[in-house]
Amino acid sequence: MPDRDGSTASAEARPGRALPGDLSAEEHRILAYASAIGSEFDFQLLAAAMAADEEELAEQLEALVHRGVLAERVGGDRFVFREEEFRARVYRSLTESRLRVLHRKIAEALESLRPGPPPEVYGDLGRHYFLGKVHAKSLEFNRRAGELARQADEPERAIHHFERVLVDLASSPESHDRDVAETAQTLGDLFYRIGDYTSADRFYGQALERAGTSDTELTARLLLARAEIARENLQAEAAARGALEARKMFEGIGDAVGAAQTHRLMARIAFQRGDFTGALDENMYALELLEGNRDDRLMGALAIEMGNSFAQLGPQVKSISIEWYERAIRHLTAAADWVELSRAYHNLGVAVGEAHPQDGLDNLAKAREAAERGHDARSAGWTLLTGVEMRLSLGQFDEAERDNDQAARLLGRVADPLGLEQVELNRGEIAERRGQWDESERAYLEAVDRCRKFSLGADEAEALYRLARLRTKTRNWAGARDAFERSDRLGLPEVRPNLAAAFQELRRTIAQGLASGADAVAPPKSVDSEHPAL
Repeated sequence: MPDRDGSTASAEARPGRALPGDLSAEEHRILAYASAIGSEFDFQLLAAAMAADEEELAEQLEALVHRGVLAERVGGDRFVFREEEFRARVYRSLTESRLRVLHRKIAEALESLRPGPPPEVYGDLGRHYFLGKVHAKSLEFNRRAGELARQADEPERAIHHFERVLVDLASSPESHDRDVAETAQTLGDLFYRIGDYTSADRFYGQALERAGTSDTELTARLLLARAEIARENLQAEAAARGALEARKMFEGIGDAVGAAQTHRLMARIAFQRGDFTGALDENMYALELLEGNRDDRLMGALAIEMGNSFAQLGPQVKSISIEWYERAIRHLTAAADWVELSRAYHNLGVAVGEAHPQDGLDNLAKAREAAERGHDARSAGWTLLTGVEMRLSLGQFDEAERDNDQAARLLGRVADPLGLEQVELNRGEIAERRGQWDESERAYLEAVDRCRKFSLGADEAEALYRLARLRTKTRNWAGARDAFERSDRLGLPEVRPNLAAAFQELRRTIAQGLASGADAVAPPKSVDSEHPAL
């Protein structure tokens, strides 16, 4: 949580230098109030909070301006501290009890000056009432400010306000289990949105503890949310258990929308495992439950999943997948859901990019724009990852490497294991295109290891296929056969139908190489010795 003045450093931890000794007692008082308001403050607010005579206060401020402590903004209604460090020293010199009084008086003055009050002051009122420990008022205005921030697609600011709401609820002598549970769920949703799944799961868990067994609908929603996080963390079994438990609860209370969302999650789990037919079946169940539903956000998200399922069922139905992505874009644009809209544009870019790489890159650019608007670093990283192969097909090697490195930084910050696996796969592809065989082999092997760790069979099959293809170029025919056979056992033609024809051609190439005699080169011991299973 932020400290008394909204910063992360406390007065005790950073005492700072002593204040100038030539300040009068009244100047100290003025600067104390001003420092609590902020780096910049309004004359009328300062006067009202201090209950000061305006003419006398104007004279005192004039003297502080002449001394170089403050600066006056054009118009004379606002002042600013010339040095932020000086303001911070003034603030840190104040005791907790005095700060509580100052912030309370500032909040009361602000509320009296701005009757209503208008939405633009909710955040300031929330801050000052929170630091003034007026819990009821703090809860009211921080909740209002948090909702405004959430609607404005500013999740970090919303998180700040809703964390204060939780503190205020905890300070209440009355029990607020339902309120705490719903606020914790809101925080979980916000952290999920910015890709901080660890914090999201923590708040969902806190919400479950306070929801109680009697609130079936809230409990089911929280179980579904935690199952989504388990899927994101590649914990497929835990995700499936949570989804099925939530579905049983939704069905028990006749919540068709909730049940449909569990089918959608099961579809995503099946897709992640490479079971594309199973994913399509789950999505069809969800569609049946949602027949007639006009929620653009929900229907847009489901349309993405439908597009994903068809995209993996072969080129003959690719046009159907594109239609579903375009439908998703229409729904999600109407809902202003930037995170899911980014995913829709991303997957449309993948669908069209194989045949028309520049069109794919254009859609990925729209996906990244939506991701940035939604403050979603994970989605932004994936748009960069996906564009690498398209750039390579256009001969843009330097741009491909640049985008892949930037994606690695973004996805490393949010600890996305699937994304980091794709980073290694891309590194292998870039190095292979440049003829850097050893570097390419190391990257592909790293990708295989990541896939095994998280049981990503479809991705492991593709990584092994690429490794086998690379080894034919180094004439390591035995190593190529080993990687190829492992990819075959994982069902590459079924899980990656777009590679089926190339896979069969690779089979013939390896057979011809083996028939021609012994390997021209041995497998690199420095690499394979660390990966004996290959």
